[in-house]
Amino acid sequence: MSISIADLVSNLRENDLEFNLFFSRKLRNGNYVSFSPNIDAQIFDDLLNLIIEYVETFSDKEIVEYNPTGYKDGTIETCETSYINYYDRVIDSFRNSDHVETEIDPDNYNFYTFEIKKEDENFPEIKIFRRVTKFRKLHSKGIIARFNGNTLNKVESKLIGIDGEVDFIVVDNKIIILSHYSLERIFNLDEQFRDNASAFLTQEGLSDGIVNFESFYEDCLNDGRYRKTLTKMSSENIDVSKTYDNYKNIKETIDMFNLDINYNEKPRFTIVYEEKSQIMDILRILRDSYYLSIINKQKGVDDK
Repeated sequence: MSISIADLVSNLRENDLEFNLFFSRKLRNGNYVSFSPNIDAQIFDDLLNLIIEYVETFSDKEIVEYNPTGYKDGTIETCETSYINYYDRVIDSFRNSDHVETEIDPDNYNFYTFEIKKEDENFPEIKIFRRVTKFRKLHSKGIIARFNGNTLNKVESKLIGIDGEVDFIVVDNKIIILSHYSLERIFNLDEQFRDNASAFLTQEGLSDGIVNFESFYEDCLNDGRYRKTLTKMSSENIDVSKTYDNYKNIKETIDMFNLDINYNEKPRFTIVYEEKSQIMDILRILRDSYYLSIINKQKGVDDK
């Protein structure tokens, strides 16, 4: 399914839309719990208008595939919901949400979701996600007050911020990402990146080509930059055995780019891992990221 901001905005402008609002947080066991409060209809209308206005500012941006290592200015990223390990758990929490009409503590909730539906089989399922704006510092070390006429009265209840900005939007099974890092925080993708990195590093044969592999493995998993890089590498169909078979090219690359990497040639070719500063260069070798341009013979690194 192709996605366009124009189509999305058109959907949001339709009549007879139905709304739900969920506040959610993640539990230590990896599951999510959600609370669905009763909301005044005017709040929904006002919020929807703010959302449409905000989303329209992204109309001219190019849509590209999500890249865990970072995003390019002027683009909107997208990915499938299946990419997010915990996505189904979030949706399950909506189905089992608490509707009890009791006061909740805003500090306990991490994000909210604005669900939009319509009784029309052609209307997509739309879920708009946004991190909760909290006032924890004011609650603990300050006073929140409001004017009643010319009198300033203290607000006893804790406040929660809801605005028209959007972190990402789910349209059926596609995620339109307007805030790269919010996707990581809401779904705690760092855990997923760690698992992906570990799976890549423990694939058959990879450890055979690196001396001090256990240290290399631990140092990679203990740094968020490398966890993200390895996550990206895990989707690139890298044939590590083929890379090692081309050890003469690896040696040439190390020499050509003056990499601070030692290697053994006997009894078989192996890269010697000695310190953390070598990690990115070794990962680039495994990715075959170093290149020499054909026409101008210019050296470069492809880190896309």
